Amino acid sequence: MRLFAGVLALVVAVAAGQVVSAQRKPYRTLNDTFAPPQFTSVDEWNRRAAHIRELILESAGLLPMPERTPLHATVFGEVKQPDHIVSKVYFESLPGFFVTGNLYRPIGEGPFPAILSPHGHWAYGRLENSAVASVPGRAINLARQGFVVFTYDMAGYNDSRQIEHRLFGGPREKLWGLSVAGLQLLNGIRSLDFLESLPYVRRDAIGATGASGGGTQVFLLAAVDERVAVAAPVNMISLQMQGGCLCENQPGLRLDTNNVEIAATIAPRPLLMVSATGDWTTNTMQREYPAVRALYALRKAADRVHGMQFDAPHNYNRDSREAVYAWMARWLQNAPADVRREERPFTPSPLSDLLVFHQRAVPANSVTAVQLTENWIEAARRQLASTPIETRAQALRLALGYGMPQQSGANTATAGRRRAVVAAGIDASLEKQLRSAGFTVKTVDFTPFDAEEAAKIPHFDTYNRTAASQRVADIVDALRAAPDAALVASGDAALAGLLASAVEPGRRAVLDVNGFDATSDTALVDALYIPGLRRAGDLATAAAMAGDRVVIHNASDRFTVGGGSVRRERLTPRDIVRLLREKT
Repeated sequence: MRLFAGVLALVVAVAAGQVVSAQRKPYRTLNDTFAPPQFTSVDEWNRRAAHIRELILESAGLLPMPERTPLHATVFGEVKQPDHIVSKVYFESLPGFFVTGNLYRPIGEGPFPAILSPHGHWAYGRLENSAVASVPGRAINLARQGFVVFTYDMAGYNDSRQIEHRLFGGPREKLWGLSVAGLQLLNGIRSLDFLESLPYVRRDAIGATGASGGGTQVFLLAAVDERVAVAAPVNMISLQMQGGCLCENQPGLRLDTNNVEIAATIAPRPLLMVSATGDWTTNTMQREYPAVRALYALRKAADRVHGMQFDAPHNYNRDSREAVYAWMARWLQNAPADVRREERPFTPSPLSDLLVFHQRAVPANSVTAVQLTENWIEAARRQLASTPIETRAQALRLALGYGMPQQSGANTATAGRRRAVVAAGIDASLEKQLRSAGFTVKTVDFTPFDAEEAAKIPHFDTYNRTAASQRVADIVDALRAAPDAALVASGDAALAGLLASAVEPGRRAVLDVNGFDATSDTALVDALYIPGLRRAGDLATAAAMAGDRVVIHNASDRFTVGGGSVRRERLTPRDIVRLLREKT
Protein backbone atom coordinates (compact mmCIF):
# COMPACT_ATOMS: atom_id res chain seq x y z
CA MET A 1 0.00 0.00 0.00
CA ARG A 2 1.06 3.58 -0.60
CA LEU A 3 0.72 4.17 3.14
CA PHE A 4 4.08 2.45 3.61
CA ALA A 5 5.88 4.02 0.67
CA GLY A 6 7.67 6.44 2.96
CA VAL A 7 8.98 3.58 5.08
CA LEU A 8 10.25 1.73 2.00
CA ALA A 9 11.96 4.85 0.68
CA LEU A 10 13.67 5.30 4.04
CA VAL A 11 15.01 1.74 3.98
CA VAL A 12 16.33 2.18 0.43
CA ALA A 13 17.99 5.48 1.35
CA VAL A 14 19.73 4.00 4.36
CA ALA A 15 20.86 0.99 2.34
CA ALA A 16 22.36 3.33 -0.23
CA GLY A 17 24.37 5.09 2.44
CA GLN A 18 22.43 8.36 2.27
CA VAL A 19 22.08 10.46 5.42
CA VAL A 20 18.54 10.64 6.74
CA SER A 21 18.12 13.57 9.13
CA ALA A 22 14.51 13.03 10.20
CA GLN A 23 14.22 11.10 13.45
CA ARG A 24 11.12 9.58 14.97
CA LYS A 25 10.27 10.57 18.52
CA PRO A 26 8.94 7.82 20.80
CA TYR A 27 5.26 7.27 20.20
CA ARG A 28 2.87 8.51 22.89
CA THR A 29 0.57 6.09 24.73
CA LEU A 30 -2.41 6.39 27.02
CA ASN A 31 -0.29 5.10 29.93
CA ASP A 32 2.53 7.62 29.62
CA THR A 33 3.19 9.89 32.57
CA PHE A 34 2.62 13.43 31.36
CA ALA A 35 3.89 16.68 32.80
CA PRO A 36 1.23 18.89 34.40
CA PRO A 37 0.19 21.92 32.34
CA GLN A 38 1.79 25.17 33.45
CA PHE A 39 0.65 28.67 32.51
CA THR A 40 1.42 32.01 34.10
CA SER A 41 -0.69 34.24 31.85
CA VAL A 42 -4.49 34.11 31.97
CA ASP A 43 -4.67 35.30 28.36
CA GLU A 44 -2.35 32.52 27.23
CA TRP A 45 -4.38 29.95 29.16
CA ASN A 46 -7.69 31.28 27.80
CA ARG A 47 -6.37 30.89 24.23
CA ARG A 48 -5.16 27.39 24.98
CA ALA A 49 -8.44 26.42 26.64
CA ALA A 50 -10.43 27.71 23.65
CA HIS A 51 -8.23 25.64 21.34
CA ILE A 52 -8.75 22.50 23.45
CA ARG A 53 -12.53 22.95 23.43
CA GLU A 54 -12.53 23.20 19.64
CA LEU A 55 -10.19 20.20 19.44
CA ILE A 56 -12.58 18.10 21.52
CA LEU A 57 -15.43 18.95 19.16
CA GLU A 58 -13.39 18.40 16.00
CA SER A 59 -11.97 15.06 17.14
CA ALA A 60 -15.51 13.96 18.01
CA GLY A 61 -16.77 14.85 14.53
CA LEU A 62 -18.81 17.72 15.98
CA LEU A 63 -17.20 20.67 14.19
CA PRO A 64 -19.44 21.83 12.71
CA MET A 65 -22.09 20.55 15.10
CA PRO A 66 -24.50 18.16 13.38
CA GLU A 67 -28.04 19.38 12.96
CA ARG A 68 -30.00 19.12 16.19
CA THR A 69 -32.84 17.03 14.85
CA PRO A 70 -36.02 16.48 16.91
CA LEU A 71 -35.48 14.31 19.99
CA HIS A 72 -38.90 12.65 19.81
CA ALA A 73 -38.46 11.94 23.52
CA THR A 74 -40.63 9.27 25.12
CA VAL A 75 -40.97 9.18 28.93
CA PHE A 76 -43.08 6.31 30.19
CA GLY A 77 -43.41 3.50 32.71
CA GLU A 78 -43.54 5.86 35.69
CA VAL A 79 -43.18 4.19 39.08
CA LYS A 80 -43.93 6.32 42.15
CA GLN A 81 -42.05 5.65 45.36
CA PRO A 82 -42.79 7.50 48.61
CA ASP A 83 -39.84 9.86 48.12
CA HIS A 84 -39.07 9.81 44.36
CA ILE A 85 -40.38 8.85 40.94
CA VAL A 86 -38.63 6.65 38.35
CA SER A 87 -39.43 6.58 34.63
CA LYS A 88 -38.09 5.01 31.47
CA VAL A 89 -36.76 7.25 28.70
CA TYR A 90 -35.66 7.02 25.10
CA PHE A 91 -35.01 9.72 22.51
CA GLU A 92 -33.10 10.19 19.26
CA SER A 93 -29.73 11.94 19.41
CA LEU A 94 -29.57 11.38 15.65
CA PRO A 95 -32.43 10.17 13.45
CA GLY A 96 -32.97 6.52 14.35
CA PHE A 97 -30.12 6.44 16.93
CA PHE A 98 -31.46 6.22 20.47
CA VAL A 99 -30.31 7.35 23.89
CA THR A 100 -31.86 5.13 26.56
CA GLY A 101 -32.02 5.49 30.32
CA ASN A 102 -33.96 6.27 33.46
CA LEU A 103 -35.27 9.52 34.86
CA TYR A 104 -35.33 9.90 38.64
CA ARG A 105 -37.10 12.94 40.08
CA PRO A 106 -38.34 14.31 43.38
CA ILE A 107 -41.94 14.39 44.45
CA GLY A 108 -43.43 17.75 43.52
CA GLU A 109 -43.73 20.16 40.62
CA GLY A 110 -40.32 21.82 40.80
CA PRO A 111 -38.53 23.32 39.07
CA PHE A 112 -35.56 21.36 40.44
CA PRO A 113 -31.85 21.39 39.64
CA ALA A 114 -30.80 18.41 37.54
CA ILE A 115 -27.89 15.98 37.31
CA LEU A 116 -26.73 14.20 34.16
CA SER A 117 -25.31 10.84 35.22
CA PRO A 118 -23.35 8.76 32.67
CA HIS A 119 -21.92 5.47 33.88
CA GLY A 120 -18.51 3.84 33.59
CA HIS A 121 -17.49 0.40 32.38
CA TRP A 122 -19.24 -1.45 35.18
CA ALA A 123 -20.48 -4.93 34.35
CA TYR A 124 -24.11 -3.82 34.46
CA GLY A 125 -23.68 -0.28 33.16
CA ARG A 126 -26.34 2.13 34.41
CA LEU A 127 -27.89 -0.75 36.39
CA GLU A 128 -24.72 -1.50 38.38
CA ASN A 129 -25.51 -1.85 42.09
CA SER A 130 -22.59 -3.09 44.16
CA ALA A 131 -20.41 -1.94 47.05
CA VAL A 132 -17.94 -0.52 44.54
CA ALA A 133 -20.47 1.45 42.53
CA SER A 134 -24.23 1.97 42.46
CA VAL A 135 -25.69 4.06 39.68
CA PRO A 136 -29.30 3.63 40.90
CA GLY A 137 -28.13 4.34 44.46
CA ARG A 138 -26.75 7.77 43.63
CA ALA A 139 -29.75 8.60 41.45
CA ILE A 140 -32.26 7.66 44.18
CA ASN A 141 -30.41 9.64 46.84
CA LEU A 142 -29.99 12.71 44.63
CA ALA A 143 -33.71 12.59 43.78
CA ARG A 144 -34.54 12.42 47.48
CA GLN A 145 -32.32 15.49 47.96
CA GLY A 146 -34.26 17.50 45.39
CA PHE A 147 -32.49 16.78 42.06
CA VAL A 148 -33.84 15.44 38.80
CA VAL A 149 -31.36 12.78 37.62
CA PHE A 150 -30.99 11.24 34.18
CA THR A 151 -28.91 8.05 34.04
CA TYR A 152 -28.28 6.88 30.51
CA ASP A 153 -26.53 4.04 28.70
CA MET A 154 -23.15 4.20 27.09
CA ALA A 155 -23.50 3.18 23.46
CA GLY A 156 -23.66 -0.61 23.35
CA TYR A 157 -24.77 -1.14 26.98
CA ASN A 158 -28.10 -2.38 28.34
CA ASP A 159 -30.90 -0.94 26.17
CA SER A 160 -28.50 0.74 23.73
CA ARG A 161 -27.64 -2.08 21.34
CA GLN A 162 -27.34 -0.44 17.94
CA ILE A 163 -23.53 -0.49 17.87
CA GLU A 164 -20.85 -2.61 19.54
CA HIS A 165 -19.26 -0.51 22.27
CA ARG A 166 -15.67 -1.70 21.86
CA LEU A 167 -15.77 -2.62 18.17
CA PHE A 168 -17.67 0.06 16.28
CA GLY A 169 -15.91 2.03 13.57
CA GLY A 170 -12.80 1.80 11.44
CA PRO A 171 -10.62 3.99 9.21
CA ARG A 172 -13.49 5.06 6.95
CA GLU A 173 -15.68 6.08 9.88
CA LYS A 174 -12.77 7.98 11.42
CA LEU A 175 -12.14 9.85 8.16
CA TRP A 176 -15.70 11.15 8.51
CA GLY A 177 -15.34 11.96 12.21
CA LEU A 178 -17.56 9.10 13.36
CA SER A 179 -16.51 7.19 16.49
CA VAL A 180 -17.95 5.69 19.68
CA ALA A 181 -16.34 8.49 21.66
CA GLY A 182 -17.85 11.15 19.43
CA LEU A 183 -21.29 9.54 19.52
CA GLN A 184 -21.20 9.46 23.31
CA LEU A 185 -20.24 13.12 23.50
CA LEU A 186 -23.13 13.91 21.16
CA ASN A 187 -25.42 11.78 23.33
CA GLY A 188 -24.34 13.84 26.33
CA ILE A 189 -25.09 17.10 24.52
CA ARG A 190 -28.51 15.83 23.42
CA SER A 191 -29.17 14.58 26.97
CA LEU A 192 -28.72 18.17 28.14
CA ASP A 193 -31.24 19.16 25.46
CA PHE A 194 -33.60 16.55 26.89
CA LEU A 195 -33.23 17.78 30.48
CA GLU A 196 -33.79 21.35 29.35
CA SER A 197 -37.04 20.29 27.70
CA LEU A 198 -38.56 19.09 30.99
CA PRO A 199 -40.82 21.68 32.65
CA TYR A 200 -39.73 20.66 36.15
CA VAL A 201 -35.98 21.19 35.47
CA ARG A 202 -34.12 24.43 36.17
CA ARG A 203 -32.22 25.11 32.97
CA ASP A 204 -29.64 27.23 34.84
CA ALA A 205 -28.79 24.52 37.36
CA ILE A 206 -27.61 21.32 35.66
CA GLY A 207 -24.66 19.32 36.95
CA ALA A 208 -22.92 16.19 35.69
CA THR A 209 -21.19 13.33 37.47
CA GLY A 210 -19.87 9.90 36.59
CA ALA A 211 -16.96 7.65 37.43
CA SER A 212 -14.27 5.96 35.35
CA GLY A 213 -15.42 6.09 31.72
CA GLY A 214 -18.41 8.06 32.98
CA GLY A 215 -15.95 10.54 34.45
CA THR A 216 -14.33 10.92 31.03
CA GLN A 217 -17.74 11.66 29.55
CA VAL A 218 -18.36 14.28 32.24
CA PHE A 219 -15.20 16.34 31.76
CA LEU A 220 -15.34 16.19 27.96
CA LEU A 221 -18.98 17.29 27.99
CA ALA A 222 -18.41 20.02 30.58
CA ALA A 223 -15.43 21.32 28.60
CA VAL A 224 -17.50 21.96 25.46
CA ASP A 225 -20.97 22.69 26.84
CA GLU A 226 -21.35 25.46 29.40
CA ARG A 227 -24.84 24.25 30.30
CA VAL A 228 -22.99 21.89 32.67
CA ALA A 229 -22.92 24.33 35.58
CA VAL A 230 -21.13 21.96 37.99
CA ALA A 231 -18.96 18.91 37.24
CA ALA A 232 -17.83 16.00 39.41
CA PRO A 233 -15.85 13.41 37.45
CA VAL A 234 -14.87 10.60 39.81
CA ASN A 235 -11.63 8.59 39.69
CA MET A 236 -10.59 9.53 36.18
CA ILE A 237 -8.57 12.77 35.89
CA SER A 238 -4.97 11.62 35.79
CA LEU A 239 -1.56 12.39 34.33
CA GLN A 240 -0.64 8.72 34.13
CA MET A 241 -3.63 7.04 32.44
CA GLN A 242 -5.94 8.73 29.99
CA GLY A 243 -8.68 6.14 29.53
CA GLY A 244 -8.37 2.68 28.05
CA CYS A 245 -11.58 2.26 26.06
CA LEU A 246 -12.45 3.17 22.51
CA CYS A 247 -15.18 5.42 23.92
CA GLU A 248 -12.60 7.60 25.70
CA ASN A 249 -10.22 8.01 22.79
CA GLN A 250 -11.42 10.36 20.09
CA PRO A 251 -8.91 10.15 17.22
CA GLY A 252 -6.47 13.06 17.34
CA LEU A 253 -7.61 14.31 20.75
CA ARG A 254 -4.42 13.89 22.75
CA LEU A 255 -1.60 14.60 20.30
CA ASP A 256 -0.34 17.27 22.70
CA THR A 257 -2.76 17.43 25.61
CA ASN A 258 -4.02 15.24 28.46
CA ASN A 259 -7.02 14.82 30.74
CA VAL A 260 -5.74 17.23 33.38
CA GLU A 261 -5.49 20.07 30.89
CA ILE A 262 -8.85 19.12 29.36
CA ALA A 263 -10.58 19.12 32.76
CA ALA A 264 -9.09 22.51 33.64
CA THR A 265 -10.92 24.09 30.69
CA ILE A 266 -14.10 23.79 32.77
CA ALA A 267 -12.92 26.78 34.84
CA PRO A 268 -14.40 28.88 36.31
CA ARG A 269 -17.39 26.54 36.74
CA PRO A 270 -17.18 24.40 39.91
CA LEU A 271 -15.22 21.15 39.55
CA LEU A 272 -14.86 18.38 42.14
CA MET A 273 -11.96 15.95 41.63
CA VAL A 274 -12.65 12.72 43.54
CA SER A 275 -9.78 10.21 43.55
CA ALA A 276 -8.79 6.86 45.07
CA THR A 277 -5.57 5.40 46.47
CA GLY A 278 -6.07 2.16 44.53
CA ASP A 279 -6.15 3.32 40.91
CA TRP A 280 -4.47 5.76 38.50
CA THR A 281 -5.74 8.74 40.51
CA THR A 282 -3.53 7.81 43.47
CA ASN A 283 -1.35 10.92 42.99
CA THR A 284 -4.22 13.36 42.50
CA MET A 285 -3.74 15.37 45.68
CA GLN A 286 0.00 15.79 44.98
CA ARG A 287 0.02 16.30 41.20
CA GLU A 288 -3.25 16.59 39.31
CA TYR A 289 -5.28 18.66 41.76
CA PRO A 290 -2.56 21.31 42.33
CA ALA A 291 -2.12 21.64 38.56
CA VAL A 292 -5.83 22.15 37.93
CA ARG A 293 -6.15 24.50 40.93
CA ALA A 294 -3.34 26.68 39.54
CA LEU A 295 -5.26 27.10 36.28
CA TYR A 296 -8.45 27.85 38.17
CA ALA A 297 -6.49 30.45 40.14
CA LEU A 298 -5.55 32.17 36.88
CA ARG A 299 -9.29 32.58 36.31
CA LYS A 300 -9.67 33.84 39.91
CA ALA A 301 -11.70 30.74 40.72
CA ALA A 302 -9.45 28.73 43.01
CA ASP A 303 -12.33 28.32 45.47
CA ARG A 304 -14.40 26.60 42.78
CA VAL A 305 -12.23 23.51 42.46
CA HIS A 306 -11.76 20.93 45.19
CA GLY A 307 -9.94 17.63 45.50
CA MET A 308 -10.76 14.64 47.70
CA GLN A 309 -9.24 11.18 47.97
CA PHE A 310 -10.49 7.98 49.57
CA ASP A 311 -8.60 4.85 50.52
CA ALA A 312 -10.31 2.52 48.08
CA PRO A 313 -9.91 0.74 44.76
CA HIS A 314 -11.35 2.16 41.55
CA ASN A 315 -14.90 3.03 42.50
CA TYR A 316 -17.94 5.23 42.81
CA ASN A 317 -18.70 4.00 46.35
CA ARG A 318 -20.64 5.56 49.18
CA ASP A 319 -17.81 7.83 50.31
CA SER A 320 -17.35 9.16 46.79
CA ARG A 321 -21.09 9.58 46.31
CA GLU A 322 -21.52 11.52 49.54
CA ALA A 323 -18.72 13.88 48.50
CA VAL A 324 -20.56 14.53 45.24
CA TYR A 325 -23.92 15.00 46.99
CA ALA A 326 -22.43 17.79 49.09
CA TRP A 327 -20.71 19.42 46.10
CA MET A 328 -23.89 19.51 44.07
CA ALA A 329 -25.89 20.84 47.03
CA ARG A 330 -23.37 23.63 47.57
CA TRP A 331 -23.34 24.88 44.00
CA LEU A 332 -26.81 23.99 42.70
CA GLN A 333 -28.92 24.43 45.87
CA ASN A 334 -26.99 27.27 47.54
CA ALA A 335 -26.06 25.09 50.53
CA PRO A 336 -23.21 26.26 52.80
CA ALA A 337 -19.65 25.29 51.88
CA ASP A 338 -19.43 22.80 54.76
CA VAL A 339 -22.69 21.04 53.89
CA ARG A 340 -22.86 17.27 54.36
CA ARG A 341 -25.33 14.99 52.66
CA GLU A 342 -25.33 11.47 54.06
CA GLU A 343 -26.61 8.64 51.93
CA ARG A 344 -29.75 6.90 53.11
CA PRO A 345 -30.42 3.20 52.52
CA PHE A 346 -31.95 2.50 49.13
CA THR A 347 -33.44 -0.35 47.15
CA PRO A 348 -33.20 -0.09 43.35
CA SER A 349 -36.33 -0.76 41.35
CA PRO A 350 -36.68 -4.20 39.75
CA LEU A 351 -34.98 -4.53 36.36
CA SER A 352 -38.35 -4.79 34.67
CA ASP A 353 -39.10 -1.25 35.90
CA LEU A 354 -35.75 0.09 34.64
CA LEU A 355 -35.02 -1.62 31.33
CA VAL A 356 -36.45 0.60 28.61
CA PHE A 357 -37.25 -2.10 26.10
CA HIS A 358 -38.35 -4.79 28.53
CA GLN A 359 -41.37 -6.36 26.83
CA ARG A 360 -41.40 -3.39 24.45
CA ALA A 361 -40.35 -3.34 20.84
CA VAL A 362 -37.42 -1.22 19.75
CA PRO A 363 -38.73 1.69 17.63
CA ALA A 364 -39.27 0.74 13.99
CA ASN A 365 -36.96 3.50 12.74
CA SER A 366 -34.00 2.20 14.75
CA VAL A 367 -30.90 2.08 12.50
CA THR A 368 -28.18 -0.53 12.28
CA ALA A 369 -24.49 0.34 12.62
CA VAL A 370 -24.14 0.28 8.83
CA GLN A 371 -27.14 2.56 8.38
CA LEU A 372 -25.85 4.89 11.09
CA THR A 373 -22.55 5.23 9.24
CA GLU A 374 -24.15 5.89 5.86
CA ASN A 375 -26.62 8.37 7.34
CA TRP A 376 -23.81 10.21 9.14
CA ILE A 377 -21.72 10.49 5.97
CA GLU A 378 -24.66 11.69 3.89
CA ALA A 379 -25.58 14.29 6.51
CA ALA A 380 -21.95 15.42 6.69
CA ARG A 381 -21.81 15.86 2.90
CA ARG A 382 -24.95 18.00 2.97
CA GLN A 383 -23.68 20.07 5.87
CA LEU A 384 -20.30 20.71 4.26
CA ALA A 385 -22.02 22.29 1.26
CA SER A 386 -23.38 25.06 3.49
CA THR A 387 -20.61 25.34 6.08
CA PRO A 388 -18.60 28.59 5.92
CA ILE A 389 -15.00 28.14 4.80
CA GLU A 390 -13.80 29.62 8.10
CA THR A 391 -15.40 26.75 10.03
CA ARG A 392 -14.19 24.11 7.58
CA ALA A 393 -10.69 25.60 7.66
CA GLN A 394 -10.51 25.48 11.45
CA ALA A 395 -11.77 21.90 11.47
CA LEU A 396 -9.12 20.95 8.92
CA ARG A 397 -6.31 22.66 10.84
CA LEU A 398 -7.35 20.78 13.97
CA ALA A 399 -7.60 17.46 12.11
CA LEU A 400 -4.05 18.07 10.85
CA GLY A 401 -2.78 18.69 14.38
CA TYR A 402 -2.63 22.49 14.25
CA GLY A 403 -4.57 25.13 16.12
CA MET A 404 -5.31 28.69 15.20
CA PRO A 405 -3.70 29.84 11.94
CA GLN A 406 -0.24 31.36 12.22
CA GLN A 407 1.00 34.17 10.06
CA SER A 408 2.49 32.51 7.02
CA GLY A 409 6.25 32.48 6.75
CA ALA A 410 5.97 33.01 3.00
CA ASN A 411 7.66 36.22 1.85
CA THR A 412 5.16 37.63 -0.64
CA ALA A 413 7.49 40.52 -1.44
CA THR A 414 9.71 38.12 -3.35
CA ALA A 415 6.89 36.19 -5.02
CA GLY A 416 7.92 35.14 -8.50
CA ARG A 417 11.63 35.62 -7.73
CA ARG A 418 12.15 32.74 -5.34
CA ARG A 419 15.23 30.68 -6.01
CA ALA A 420 14.52 27.92 -3.47
CA VAL A 421 12.21 24.93 -3.77
CA VAL A 422 11.07 22.51 -1.11
CA ALA A 423 10.77 19.19 -2.93
CA ALA A 424 8.82 16.12 -1.83
CA GLY A 425 8.46 12.88 -3.76
CA ILE A 426 9.74 14.25 -7.09
CA ASP A 427 11.79 12.21 -9.55
CA ALA A 428 15.44 12.75 -10.44
CA SER A 429 14.74 14.35 -13.83
CA LEU A 430 12.59 17.08 -12.31
CA GLU A 431 15.09 17.74 -9.55
CA LYS A 432 17.86 18.02 -12.17
CA GLN A 433 15.79 20.48 -14.20
CA LEU A 434 15.13 22.62 -11.11
CA ARG A 435 18.81 22.76 -10.23
CA SER A 436 19.79 23.54 -13.80
CA ALA A 437 17.35 26.46 -13.73
CA GLY A 438 19.18 27.89 -10.73
CA PHE A 439 16.89 26.76 -7.94
CA THR A 440 18.22 25.50 -4.65
CA VAL A 441 16.35 22.26 -3.96
CA LYS A 442 15.65 21.34 -0.36
CA THR A 443 14.32 17.80 -0.13
CA VAL A 444 11.87 17.00 2.66
CA ASP A 445 13.26 14.41 5.04
CA PHE A 446 10.16 12.49 6.00
CA THR A 447 9.95 11.11 9.51
CA PRO A 448 10.05 7.30 9.40
CA PHE A 449 6.78 5.65 10.36
CA ASP A 450 7.05 2.36 12.24
CA ALA A 451 3.80 0.60 11.34
CA GLU A 452 4.68 -2.50 13.37
CA GLU A 453 5.33 -0.48 16.51
CA ALA A 454 2.26 1.70 15.93
CA ALA A 455 0.05 -1.39 15.70
CA LYS A 456 1.07 -2.36 19.25
CA ILE A 457 -0.22 0.89 20.75
CA PRO A 458 -3.90 0.96 21.74
CA HIS A 459 -5.78 3.89 20.22
CA PHE A 460 -2.61 4.96 18.43
CA ASP A 461 -4.16 7.80 16.46
CA THR A 462 -5.56 9.46 19.58
CA TYR A 463 -2.02 10.15 20.78
CA ASN A 464 0.07 10.19 17.60
CA ARG A 465 0.01 11.36 14.03
CA THR A 466 -0.84 8.82 11.38
CA ALA A 467 1.72 8.24 8.63
CA ALA A 468 -0.09 10.68 6.33
CA SER A 469 -0.52 13.29 9.05
CA GLN A 470 3.20 13.07 9.79
CA ARG A 471 3.98 13.65 6.11
CA VAL A 472 1.91 16.83 6.26
CA ALA A 473 3.73 17.96 9.39
CA ASP A 474 7.13 17.26 7.84
CA ILE A 475 6.27 19.40 4.80
CA VAL A 476 4.92 22.19 7.02
CA ASP A 477 8.16 22.14 9.02
CA ALA A 478 10.22 22.28 5.81
CA LEU A 479 8.20 25.23 4.50
CA ARG A 480 8.51 27.11 7.76
CA ALA A 481 12.27 26.56 7.70
CA ALA A 482 12.44 28.05 4.19
CA PRO A 483 10.20 31.16 4.19
CA ASP A 484 10.94 32.11 0.57
CA ALA A 485 10.67 28.63 -0.92
CA ALA A 486 8.00 27.27 -3.23
CA LEU A 487 6.77 23.69 -2.95
CA VAL A 488 7.03 21.04 -5.66
CA ALA A 489 5.68 17.60 -4.83
CA SER A 490 4.44 14.42 -6.51
CA GLY A 491 2.21 11.47 -5.66
CA ASP A 492 1.23 10.95 -2.03
CA ALA A 493 3.62 13.74 -1.08
CA ALA A 494 1.64 16.09 -3.33
CA LEU A 495 -1.57 15.23 -1.49
CA ALA A 496 0.18 15.91 1.81
CA GLY A 497 1.63 19.04 0.22
CA LEU A 498 -1.83 20.39 -0.58
CA LEU A 499 -2.83 19.95 3.04
CA ALA A 500 0.44 21.55 4.16
CA SER A 501 -0.29 24.47 1.82
CA ALA A 502 -3.53 24.97 3.74
CA VAL A 503 -1.58 25.24 6.99
CA GLU A 504 1.04 27.50 5.35
CA PRO A 505 -1.02 29.44 2.78
CA GLY A 506 0.35 31.93 0.30
CA ARG A 507 3.10 29.71 -1.15
CA ARG A 508 3.59 28.95 -4.80
CA ALA A 509 3.10 25.19 -5.05
CA VAL A 510 3.09 22.82 -8.03
CA LEU A 511 1.60 19.47 -7.11
CA ASP A 512 1.43 16.33 -9.27
CA VAL A 513 -1.45 14.31 -7.79
CA ASN A 514 -0.90 11.37 -10.14
CA GLY A 515 -4.54 10.79 -11.11
CA PHE A 516 -5.74 10.52 -7.52
CA ASP A 517 -9.45 9.84 -7.01
CA ALA A 518 -10.44 12.50 -4.47
CA THR A 519 -14.01 11.16 -4.29
CA SER A 520 -13.06 7.71 -2.98
CA ASP A 521 -13.02 6.93 0.74
CA THR A 522 -10.96 3.82 -0.04
CA ALA A 523 -8.33 5.87 -1.86
CA LEU A 524 -8.15 8.35 0.99
CA VAL A 525 -7.78 5.61 3.60
CA ASP A 526 -4.96 4.14 1.52
CA ALA A 527 -3.04 7.31 0.69
CA LEU A 528 -4.18 10.00 3.11
CA TYR A 529 -5.60 8.43 6.25
CA ILE A 530 -6.08 11.27 8.72
CA PRO A 531 -9.03 11.05 11.14
CA GLY A 532 -11.55 13.84 10.60
CA LEU A 533 -10.20 14.72 7.16
CA ARG A 534 -13.41 14.05 5.24
CA ARG A 535 -15.54 15.64 7.96
CA ALA A 536 -13.57 18.88 7.43
CA GLY A 537 -13.95 18.83 3.64
CA ASP A 538 -10.52 17.22 2.96
CA LEU A 539 -8.68 18.37 -0.18
CA ALA A 540 -11.44 20.75 -1.30
CA THR A 541 -11.17 22.71 1.94
CA ALA A 542 -7.38 22.64 1.68
CA ALA A 543 -7.45 24.03 -1.86
CA ALA A 544 -9.77 26.84 -0.82
CA MET A 545 -7.43 27.70 2.07
CA ALA A 546 -4.24 27.46 0.02
CA GLY A 547 -5.41 29.94 -2.59
CA ASP A 548 -4.79 30.41 -6.31
CA ARG A 549 -1.00 30.18 -6.07
CA VAL A 550 -1.33 26.38 -5.96
CA VAL A 551 -1.24 24.53 -9.27
CA ILE A 552 -2.49 20.95 -9.23
CA HIS A 553 -1.65 18.83 -12.28
CA ASN A 554 -1.94 15.28 -13.56
CA ALA A 555 -5.43 15.34 -12.00
CA SER A 556 -8.16 12.90 -12.99
CA ASP A 557 -11.72 13.99 -13.62
CA ARG A 558 -12.44 12.70 -10.11
CA PHE A 559 -10.17 15.33 -8.59
CA THR A 560 -12.46 18.34 -8.29
CA VAL A 561 -11.59 20.60 -5.39
CA GLY A 562 -12.97 24.00 -6.40
CA GLY A 563 -9.85 25.91 -5.45
CA GLY A 564 -6.41 26.47 -6.91
CA SER A 565 -5.64 25.73 -10.55
CA VAL A 566 -6.43 22.13 -11.49
CA ARG A 567 -4.99 20.75 -14.74
CA ARG A 568 -5.71 17.35 -16.18
CA GLU A 569 -2.42 17.08 -18.09
CA ARG A 570 0.86 16.30 -16.41
CA LEU A 571 3.25 19.23 -16.56
CA THR A 572 6.76 18.75 -17.89
CA PRO A 573 9.78 19.78 -15.83
CA ARG A 574 10.13 22.85 -18.09
CA ASP A 575 6.49 23.76 -17.48
CA ILE A 576 7.08 23.57 -13.73
CA VAL A 577 10.18 25.76 -13.92
CA ARG A 578 8.22 28.31 -15.95
CA LEU A 579 5.43 28.38 -13.37
CA LEU A 580 7.88 28.86 -10.53
CA ARG A 581 9.40 31.83 -12.32
CA GLU A 582 6.08 33.54 -12.98
CA LYS A 583 5.11 36.62 -11.01
CA THR A 584 1.62 36.67 -9.52
